[in-house]
Amino acid sequence: MSEIRPATGQDVPAIHSLAEQWVLQGLSSAEARDYGFLVSNFTPAEYRRFTQVANAFYVLEHEGQVEAFILALTDDRISPDDPVSLSIHDYDPGPFLLVKQICSRRGSSVRGAATALYRFVSEEFSGLPQYAAIVLEPENTRSIGFHEKSGFIRCCERDAPDGRRRGIWRRSAS
Repeated sequence: MSEIRPATGQDVPAIHSLAEQWVLQGLSSAEARDYGFLVSNFTPAEYRRFTQVANAFYVLEHEGQVEAFILALTDDRISPDDPVSLSIHDYDPGPFLLVKQICSRRGSSVRGAATALYRFVSEEFSGLPQYAAIVLEPENTRSIGFHEKSGFIRCCERDAPDGRRRGIWRRSAS
């Protein structure tokens, strides 16, 4: 039986391990298209901090193991050190939900975990449009395909301080 619940500090090692499976860093453009999903992962300390400040940080647990997670926050909790996320306010003054990361275990036997997490946050934050910033250089085709299949539409692009261009995808409020 699977359960979706808030992420805790005790989940951080499992969350960090999941994210490490999908990091784009160090991959060629071709490898990123085939294998990459997350732009980068956060350090364990950053994930621990998010368990305190993110109001939409959930894990999907199955048989005692974290199989997937979603890290999102409402627009009023975006860090002033995150210019790409803050720039979404240029497009939508808010309120909205910003999905920072969504990830499921590579090779997991739990099918549709990321979709279940999106469904869960859509219910928890009904009435709020959702945004996701996705790396375009190298093109993160896995993330783009997943988000478009999930009902997200590309609405704009932004340059990031790390030099990688981001596409901003939006899904209307449910």
